[in-house]
Amino acid sequence: MKVIFLDIDGVLCVHAADGNWGAEDDDRLSADCCRRLKEIMDATGCKLVLSSSWRLFADMLKSLFEQLRLFGIAKEDFLGGTPLLEERGEEILAYLKRHREIRKFVALDDEPFDCPKFPREKLILTEHVFGITDAVKEKCICLLNAMP
Repeated sequence: MKVIFLDIDGVLCVHAADGNWGAEDDDRLSADCCRRLKEIMDATGCKLVLSSSWRLFADMLKSLFEQLRLFGIAKEDFLGGTPLLEERGEEILAYLKRHREIRKFVALDDEPFDCPKFPREKLILTEHVFGITDAVKEKCICLLNAMP
């Protein structure tokens, strides 16, 4: 099984500047980023695991699933969310330890992880003002479709 550990802010939900976090439309997803995520999923057959803090809030999850549905990404495409620990890299490693069926994965995030055990080549960083770009999309596809 192939999986993307998905952050939302700075990956699908982009902001023109640091100063507009907390704006009324703060939870609006970028159509371009959502289309690119769907293209990654179609090209790799991967599933999604939510690593974003959005996983902690029912209203944000509802909004996320409603918006993604418009791009052909269903709630059923998500396997769940990572556990809540001290650091995101640790959360992903804990999830992987419990789900040995995951053979290939990447983490899409706009912030680096402070977890020495997390394999750096599996973290694909986005810029919070752009989210998933074509270059990010291609890198995800290459890593998830690479021969073992």
